[in-house]
Amino acid sequence: MKSNCIAVQKSTGAGKVGQFFKNVSPFNTRDEMPKIQFFIKKLLGYLLANLGSMVLGTAVIVLMHYPLGLDPLKGEAFGGYAGQLFTALNYLLPCLLVLLYWRLFEKKKLSEMFVKKGVGCYLIGLLIGAVLAAACIASVVLTGTVRVNGLTAHPDILSILLSGLMFIFQSAHEELLCRGVAFSSLKNKLGTPAAFAVSTAFFMVPHISSMQSSGTAVEAVGMLNNLLISAIFLLVMLLTDSILASCGLHFIWNFALANIFGLTVSGAGSLEYTSVINAESVGRNVVNGSSFGIEGSIVTTFFYAVCAAVLFVILRRRSSAETERKC
Repeated sequence: MKSNCIAVQKSTGAGKVGQFFKNVSPFNTRDEMPKIQFFIKKLLGYLLANLGSMVLGTAVIVLMHYPLGLDPLKGEAFGGYAGQLFTALNYLLPCLLVLLYWRLFEKKKLSEMFVKKGVGCYLIGLLIGAVLAAACIASVVLTGTVRVNGLTAHPDILSILLSGLMFIFQSAHEELLCRGVAFSSLKNKLGTPAAFAVSTAFFMVPHISSMQSSGTAVEAVGMLNNLLISAIFLLVMLLTDSILASCGLHFIWNFALANIFGLTVSGAGSLEYTSVINAESVGRNVVNGSSFGIEGSIVTTFFYAVCAAVLFVILRRRSSAETERKC
């Protein structure tokens, strides 16, 4: 009798383990499971979409070199304009693969990750981002910790345009992953605050390593600024009901820093961008963000906080107005 009980217990235990692995598999579309298992499943799905899209996208780019007479495995690659174009394609393909993941594995419509409403929303994001970038850069320049040396002599316009194309796809890839896959997958089951926290963590983690040479104060401010800009991206998306708005904001912020002013973007100091204006940091401190750039500046914190607060108030008022109309 005892052996039968033990056998039943082992069978039940094995069944629970099997069910756990079925639940957390990113290849199933079920939502009915404990929240912790649902979170693990979505975490694995995010990693699949993120790493899978980058690996497959890079593999395609590498293979494209061979018919053109280059072997990337031997260190051969295009430079100049062709190299910039391939860099842009290396972000475009992952964007498409993330969308493909959403349709094939999540089996959801693109509208369910806020991919909708078109060019108008992208332009709204561009406008908000341009105002935010102008306010932050101008204010840091006024402190004297960033110096503007004037217009660049004979700027390479084609290089600037190709760099802009790269930023369009790079920013879209981050938004599709963080505000798209991560937030949209979690918000219905875990709620908006938890979905925001997780998607923000996914957004912040890749930036941590590039802050580490900036000093403790800049690291702390940089982390806070990453949190605030993530909130801004999300609020813009929710206000416009379109991830294209956050893509536009994200793009113009990076493009303004790199290709308009020639400043560092997220600590990528090893990259040199062709820019319209020649600006540079004066010293390394928490006002100009040190080696991380103005995204680690305390001045930027102020403008990020104001922008996030304004957007949050607008969203709350709109939600209250809609609730009153329904009543």
